[in-house]
Amino acid sequence: MVHKLNLGDMLLAANLIDEVQMQVALAEQKQTGHRFGSTLVELKFIDENVLAAFLSRQIDIPCISLLNIDIPKKVLRKVTRALAKECQAIPVRIEDGRLDVAMVDPTDVDLLAKLEDETGMTVSPLIAPESSIDMMIDKFYPEDTDADSTLVQHAASQAITTDPIFMDLIEDLDRADLDQRLMRIEQSLDRIWTLLERVLREVEVKHH
Repeated sequence: MVHKLNLGDMLLAANLIDEVQMQVALAEQKQTGHRFGSTLVELKFIDENVLAAFLSRQIDIPCISLLNIDIPKKVLRKVTRALAKECQAIPVRIEDGRLDVAMVDPTDVDLLAKLEDETGMTVSPLIAPESSIDMMIDKFYPEDTDADSTLVQHAASQAITTDPIFMDLIEDLDRADLDQRLMRIEQSLDRIWTLLERVLREVEVKHH
């Protein structure tokens, strides 16, 4: 977290901003409560890609480009949309039992602790520009504005995440090896429909 306190000084020393810009950004930060780096970008005092590359060098954490990246569904399921928005982060991959997460501010220990608590995994932070993270969150976690649909999805999600048949089926679909698993999927259909009917009944009861 040391860099957060001295980010302005480091940028000044690197001639990436001047003293006036730093003071303006600090004043704006007090008004908005946004992070200092984000404030500099919002004020167009520094390009977000330049800032990300600068932070990467300073704190020795790799930068990652999120353009055209393919993130497996099982990785995306580790983080909810709400958590991704709150932490300005998106999970990228799982390697050696660790979850690689692209973040705007990877040195925020509070956000890292929250991500590890929510995912139950050790998080390895990476740096990515804020706009690309926001774009990926909207792409991989589309916001559903329909309340009833959200309720159904939430109830279904609760059932799916606790039912091994569903999880196995999802993993099968992720691997796209449908031909070899067709028999297994067909055998699971009866139980799946029973589970869906139970979920829908629960949702209907909540509405009445």
